[in-house]
Amino acid sequence: MTGARDSIRRGVGAARAKLRRGPEADKATAYWADLPSYHASNDENPLALERSRWLAEVVVPELGAESVLELGTNSGRNLGVIREHHPDARLLGLDVNARALEHARAQHPTIDFQLQDVNRWSEGPDSWDAILTMSVLDHIPDDAMESLARNVASTARYVIAVELWDGGEGERGLYKYSRDTRALFEAHGARTLRWELSPGQYDMKKSPLYAYVGEFGRSSASGGE
Repeated sequence: MTGARDSIRRGVGAARAKLRRGPEADKATAYWADLPSYHASNDENPLALERSRWLAEVVVPELGAESVLELGTNSGRNLGVIREHHPDARLLGLDVNARALEHARAQHPTIDFQLQDVNRWSEGPDSWDAILTMSVLDHIPDDAMESLARNVASTARYVIAVELWDGGEGERGLYKYSRDTRALFEAHGARTLRWELSPGQYDMKKSPLYAYVGEFGRSSASGGE
């Protein structure tokens, strides 16, 4: 019954979002902010955990990243696993959904989580070693993507993006976009370090996840914001 109610609420939320006036990015933000339980199944999913462990055990050490900002942190699972492997890392998670953040704070009390629309997020230059996204950029409409990529490029030395790429650009569902993140960040000055299929694939035919790691070529930001 709970699943049915959630499905109905998602449908109502989608209809409300599409009827709103204004930029497509604002409609997408309203939709994701209103979802009641999209964070509830993330923590124990073995495929999702495989991706989180890959980040913590391979990518973060490979980059030597001592500070990580996650845009669209959802349940906080990625940062929680990173914390287990890197107890001294400086970590921050941003999300637009207050219910997801409440869950994240309860599960990971040593990590800072803040309510923030990532389409309107910004911090000072070179504030972080790495910025992480996972199935977040593929929910950002084109009218907000370029400004978000510019913010990432100015804020961190590295970007780690695990996102939908099925070989073509465009919308694949409600606020669900296939986008070449390698081309996106290279256009903003990144040097590609990784561009490959991500661990922990859900559905290779319908929604393949590609992992992009890029370097913007600046000095470490681990010393502070």
